[in-house]
Amino acid sequence: MSSSSTEPPLSIVIGSNATPGAVERCLATLEQQRGGAEVLVCEPSLSPPELRERFPWAQFIERPGGLVPELWGEGIDRSRGRLVALTISPMLPAPDWIESIGAHHERYDVVAGAIEPGPELRLSDWAEYLCRYVRDMLPFEGHECQHLPGDNAAYKRELLERTRDLHRSGFWEPVVNRRLADEGVVLWHSPEVIVRQGRSAGTLAFLRQRFVHGRAHGQQRGALFGPARNLAGVMGAPAVPFVLGYRLLRTVFAKRRHRLRAVLALPLILLFNAAWAAGEARGHLDAMRRG
Repeated sequence: MSSSSTEPPLSIVIGSNATPGAVERCLATLEQQRGGAEVLVCEPSLSPPELRERFPWAQFIERPGGLVPELWGEGIDRSRGRLVALTISPMLPAPDWIESIGAHHERYDVVAGAIEPGPELRLSDWAEYLCRYVRDMLPFEGHECQHLPGDNAAYKRELLERTRDLHRSGFWEPVVNRRLADEGVVLWHSPEVIVRQGRSAGTLAFLRQRFVHGRAHGQQRGALFGPARNLAGVMGAPAVPFVLGYRLLRTVFAKRRHRLRAVLALPLILLFNAAWAAGEARGHLDAMRRG
């Protein structure tokens, strides 16, 4: 990570998941509010020249084959801001997103916000949204929380420098947040810092992502466990989709929003959760073999 006397107040690192049109829509929402913020778009393959020319104030960085955490890691390394905000290309930041991040960082070293559904979502988009962000859906009160959504989060640079050993190969926010919480850092979840999820890359793309991220989660947790606990993680995998599905519906019904959509999307939600469970079980197996 670099720094200088002319460092911007904020760097925004956008991880692109190759959803068609998403980078353009995301940058368009930032154009009128960016001020002096540095914007870095990190993507598996570079956006077309005409898009890059339309947004000359954004830096486009290519990392072939990179997952979003790897793209974030690349962007963090190249950023210069005193604060670093993370999001992904399908997200549409609210008009006051940057202002709200700055205001919250006057009190908190780490802040993450709400993630709301965007316009014109398909049923598969709703299933993905609810799988990933039901805890971050409004309403909720501001509170201290270790499980912050990396897709709408901002960190003081000094904390990213301090935890550099954890994200040399990719920024996985649960790992970093766990370290920071153990060190006594307040991680604040605010309902006032808002982004909206637009359309995603589709069912097959999310199934692949769900498996890969589940496997990484299983590997990360499995590294802390012994053989018996990892074996339990493998054996318990068939129950995971239903446990996650129950928790999701319980949260949706408690918040009293989008209940019908959650019920209609339930078959896809269970399918996505099965991909996560399979990946997590594979991760525990990986950890057992390495042990």
